[in-house]
Amino acid sequence: MLWFCITVNYNGSVGEAFYQSEPFWALDDVNVLYAKDFWRMNKYIAMFIITVIKANKYRFSYGRKWTIEKMKETTLKLPYKNNGMPDFEYMEEYIKSLPYSDRI
Repeated sequence: MLWFCITVNYNGSVGEAFYQSEPFWALDDVNVLYAKDFWRMNKYIAMFIITVIKANKYRFSYGRKWTIEKMKETTLKLPYKNNGMPDFEYMEEYIKSLPYSDRI
């Protein structure tokens, strides 16, 4: 079973996001984001999404934490297909096309 996920700090360094590919323990100060059933996360898609998450962290701070409730209200702008679904293939191929992506 694959369980890869993205962790996002909502306390301390608010909005810092990381890809988790190994078993880990997270404190209460971290939101853990998993892929929905209709897609599968990999390190390339995760790196794309993490970049979008970090681009939104300016909106939050220690005094205005990015709690799970606020995260659910946040809209992240991702590339999408004609049917309105996120274009995960594009995200993966874009990250793979970047210099040094073979070292991720």
